[in-house]
Amino acid sequence: MKPLSLVADPPRSPRTKVAGIVFTARIIDKLRASLPGGDLNGYFAFNGFSELWAYYTGVDLVELQRCVNSAFSEREVEEWLLARTTNVDREKINSKMEQFDSARTPESMREAFESIYPVELRNAHPHLFDLLEADDARLYGR
Repeated sequence: MKPLSLVADPPRSPRTKVAGIVFTARIIDKLRASLPGGDLNGYFAFNGFSELWAYYTGVDLVELQRCVNSAFSEREVEEWLLARTTNVDREKINSKMEQFDSARTPESMREAFESIYPVELRNAHPHLFDLLEADDARLYGR
């Protein structure tokens, strides 16, 4: 896949599904932005909520990055993911991730989390997906 710049536009919404799993499209965008020629523009491809996604799906982010790097299309990445997530409960993963309350952010990530997201935004959007979308809108003026 081609590298992606996240300078003009944010990664896709955390609610956008690929392989039937939320947050996957956002991870693919961030992994494309981490490729040579891409621009993460301050986003993290391997940290934060991406780690939780990897935990729930059982997909290694470094292996996924290799797939994204060598794939010709997102459909190829989706097929790769489908083959590696046949035994996961997509509904359960989606529900857990969609309902994740940012107050549950692990202590080890709390300082970074609080430095990235202003307190007013965190208070207004306790669910992480809402917070991510509000932060994208704030950063990109939408």
